[in-house]
Amino acid sequence: MINLIKKRLLLQLVGYFSILSIVTVLLVAVSANVRSRDALRRSVIDRLDVATSLKESQVNQWVDNQRRDVILMTQLPDLLINSEVLFSKERESTEFKAAIELLRKFMADISTVKPNIRQISILTNNGITIVSTDKLKEGKYQPLGNTTTYFTRDQSRIIVPNFYISPISGKAAMTFAAPLSNKSGDRIGVVAVDLDLQGVDDIIRQNTGLGSSGETYIVGRLATKNILLSGGGSDNQELAKDIKSEGIAAAALGKDGEGLYRNYKNVPVLGSYIWIDNLDLALLAEISQAEAFEPADRLARDILLIGLSSAGILLTAVYLIARRISQPILAIADAANQVSGGNLNSQAPVLTEDEIGILAIAFNQMTSQLKASGEQLADYSRTLEQKVEQRTSEIKAIIDNMVDGLVVVDGEDRITQFNPAIAGMIGVSSKAISRAENYSEIFKGDEIANLVASTRENPRQVFSAEFALPDRRTGKAVATSIFREVDGSAWFGDVVRSGGVASSPDATEVDEVSESSALGVNYLGTVILIRDITAEKEVDRMKTDFISTVSHELRTPLTSVLGFAKLIQKKLDESIFPLIQSDDKKVKRSVRQVSENIEIIVSEGTRLTKLINEVLDVAKIEAGKMQWNMDSLAITEVIDRAFSATSALFEQKELAPIREIESDLPNIYGDKDRLIQVVINLISNAVKFTERGSITCRVKRVDQSIMVSVVDQGVGISESDQPKVFEKFKQVGDTLTDKPQGTGLGLPISREIIEHHGGKIWVESELGKGSTFSFTLPIATAPSGTEQIPSINFEVLIEQLKKRVMFDSNSDDQTNTGSPKNILVIDDDPSIRSLLRQELEAKGYVVREAENGQEAIVKVRDSRPDLITLDIIMQGINGYDVASILKSDPATLDIPIIIVSVLDDKNKGLHLGIDSYVTKPLDMVILMREVELLLTSKTSSGKKVLVVDDNFVSISLLVEMLQNQGFLPSTISPQDDLRASVIELQPNVIIASIKLAEQVQSLRAEKNMEHIRFLLVSE
Repeated sequence: MINLIKKRLLLQLVGYFSILSIVTVLLVAVSANVRSRDALRRSVIDRLDVATSLKESQVNQWVDNQRRDVILMTQLPDLLINSEVLFSKERESTEFKAAIELLRKFMADISTVKPNIRQISILTNNGITIVSTDKLKEGKYQPLGNTTTYFTRDQSRIIVPNFYISPISGKAAMTFAAPLSNKSGDRIGVVAVDLDLQGVDDIIRQNTGLGSSGETYIVGRLATKNILLSGGGSDNQELAKDIKSEGIAAAALGKDGEGLYRNYKNVPVLGSYIWIDNLDLALLAEISQAEAFEPADRLARDILLIGLSSAGILLTAVYLIARRISQPILAIADAANQVSGGNLNSQAPVLTEDEIGILAIAFNQMTSQLKASGEQLADYSRTLEQKVEQRTSEIKAIIDNMVDGLVVVDGEDRITQFNPAIAGMIGVSSKAISRAENYSEIFKGDEIANLVASTRENPRQVFSAEFALPDRRTGKAVATSIFREVDGSAWFGDVVRSGGVASSPDATEVDEVSESSALGVNYLGTVILIRDITAEKEVDRMKTDFISTVSHELRTPLTSVLGFAKLIQKKLDESIFPLIQSDDKKVKRSVRQVSENIEIIVSEGTRLTKLINEVLDVAKIEAGKMQWNMDSLAITEVIDRAFSATSALFEQKELAPIREIESDLPNIYGDKDRLIQVVINLISNAVKFTERGSITCRVKRVDQSIMVSVVDQGVGISESDQPKVFEKFKQVGDTLTDKPQGTGLGLPISREIIEHHGGKIWVESELGKGSTFSFTLPIATAPSGTEQIPSINFEVLIEQLKKRVMFDSNSDDQTNTGSPKNILVIDDDPSIRSLLRQELEAKGYVVREAENGQEAIVKVRDSRPDLITLDIIMQGINGYDVASILKSDPATLDIPIIIVSVLDDKNKGLHLGIDSYVTKPLDMVILMREVELLLTSKTSSGKKVLVVDDNFVSISLLVEMLQNQGFLPSTISPQDDLRASVIELQPNVIIASIKLAEQVQSLRAEKNMEHIRFLLVSE
């Protein structure tokens, strides 16, 4: 039925009008009923108020009349005289009996005259009846309560009415109690007059314009009950029956009012109630709500009847009118259906001349135009198909002739499109690619699978990865997704709908896109572009090798220049300048200029060394050969070391260093030396570009990271230059007018270091107001696996082991301190050999030279030296081979060897058993310290080392390194008997985990074990 109404316009019009008519009639009827009921309520309440006021006045008047009659009776001489005799004489006396008879006759006469009087009694003050019109009550207690409670000394002449339910008749009654006094004024008794309330009942029952259901009644209080004293239902009222209603309860509380409620018969009424205070009675007048509101309900019924009748007539008219309107519309709709079905020759009939007729004419014109447009569209469609085919063939030709490979993978992991280039690139035939059910059959590695998975999870991003191609070639794959947005339009990679190519999204856009991608797109597939980058990788490798080679080649002459400059400076200061004693100004000026020039040479040589180190760091980072010593450390230690290293810079420019570091900062996980390098670089740059003021370093915790900021008060950086500061070999400012200060590699290296640690670095600056360089580092989280296997710093361990052996003060020390030590310098650069010779001979050592590895081996075996300095890069046999040969020969393995090379590869030297490693350009202070340490210490050859642990990383590597250093290592498990093993092996040094500290401590107290040295390794 509902579907039929939805499809028929005529039924909808009639239905809508029907609902509107019925709702209107109902609203009018309800509104009229509400208004009329309100008016009737006010009218009825007014009548009830008048009735209660009138009844109250009449009841009060009747009670007052009865009170006057009682007072008059108590003042009659016959009653007073005989009552005094009655209370003053004995009961058996003649006077008492005569008085009794006279009083009975008097009371009978009064009862005859007053029909309302039911009974008259004379009582003692204690309530005992002396004489009464009812002889049965004489001598008995009068059940009116304690009559003395009605009177006080001050109110002895007051007559008080008392309402109650008669136990004889079961009807309401009233008793007036009046005092009897003697001639002296003393109260001797009480006159009680019982009255019938028929008069009150007549007054109350009289219906004064309250309708057929109107009722007036009086309610009094008996103990805790409300009893009906007079009213419509009082004839059948039971004795002391409690009646309740909202009006009775309100009137009993002394309130006057009116309202709608249910009466004591549970009938809904309109009532008015008052409290008669002087009589302690509630007077109520009520009329049933049905009778009171019957006119309003009758009016509402009449309105509904008339309204619905009118609505029926109107509906008939509406139906006829709607039918006349809907028929032409239905004819037009039928024609429209035929047109939608493809019949463009269909015409709508023009049945009227009004707007509907105009609509039919317009529809016919539209179909004619649509027919013409359809013919034009068919022609255009054929032309468009031809253009699409032509464009498709052009695109296919472009793709087929692309040098780079192209692959399209759909949502079911099938290869749907590819070009011929990809077949030759990956070494798979086109037929094999076409037959593949899954792209993983063609691309075996995980790189392409990871790319496809990434594009599915992040549709709007572009991902890239390198992977191996056949014939040792390298390919780079760039992938993005093809998807359909929720609005139905397709999106491909970074191609914009205007036809251009958008730039890669920044981090914020990526986050927003990732968030919306899962909700607003439908994944269709992934397009992958593969490029052979073998040549590019080779160029990068050649570039890195070139930078490394040039930097290493620069180090050798720089070592000579810087070394000889420092040597000349030292000789001049110690030997030449003190001998020049002249007052000639030219001589003094020449001495000063020579000193300053030498200082400039040393300073510039040091600066050039720093530049070369930065270039090498860049080469290592690009080649992935940078060594990282990651460990948990405190950021405060990094800051302290950096400020200590740059203190001279602050003193030189008289700048104030300020530290603002939060307390209780957690540790970070990183390479301490590299992080110190970053902070030193930031502080150095800040000092470099600040002329006055202070440099502030702020350290605070931000969420799960530590943020370090270096704030200067320098010249600042323009907004356009800020992105350039982290680019390699870029320096901000005008390079034509401003002198470049450095290579521009410090900040790029710092960025690489921070990003390797999982943090980020940025700059905030304003011209003329200074700059703030900040970086963040994640709070320390140890990498997986470190809890099970501790990581050992072998270099530190071997160094500490040597010190334990070298400085072991035994009595069998056979070092001959009287004769000079013999040192063999091995280097293919004569300048370096000359520099080392001069420095070592100045310390009193005997120096021999060898210019290559072959000559060095011959000289070592011909005359054993006390120490060897060895270069790595030499013609023929390189330094590593020389060290390997010497450390493998029992006759020479205990000779200390110091590597002096431009190569910084301490780990490899440590594996070969090298005792020390010094890089060029040389720091002679460090070199001389190492020489003295090695020459004045005992050899480690033949020393026994016991390793007690089974959880060390690469335990065999530790044993190999100990053997290369000349030690005799042995290993046992922590579960073995440590004491028994020590007694059996008699080691010089024990290396054990800190977990075995208690066992080690017990061994210290053992006899004959005092000479054993212990190294405890913390996990």
